[in-house]
Order: sequence, then C-alpha cells, then structure tokens
Amino acid sequence: MREVLPCVDSGTVPPGLLDHPETERARISRRIIDLLAARDRLDDVIANTRNPPPSCDHTQ
Repeated sequence: MREVLPCVDSGTVPPGLLDHPETERARISRRIIDLLAARDRLDDVIANTRNPPPSCDHTQ
C-alpha cells in the first residue's frame, strides 16, 4: 500500500500500479469460490451422514 500512497497526494496513478492489487483481488476471488465449493461438499457429507439416502448400505 505504500506504493499507492503517493497517488493520493498527486492525484494520478502511474501505469501498471493497479496491476498487482487487481491480480491479488482475482486470486482471492478464486480462493473464495474454491472455499465455497468445499463448504458445499462438506454440507452434503454432513447431510448424508445425518440422514443417509436409502441406497446407502454403510449405516450403523
């Protein structure tokens, strides 16, 4: 962020300055999508464990 602070004083953004934050934002967004998918799969496992489908033959 120190690299961005001079822009606040000058009011101009040097070319390429936003490339890194935009790249980082995209990386974080992909990670969020991956985490949401993992959470959804885990929700399915929990639901199937609590209420196994009739076809499941691994019940206690």
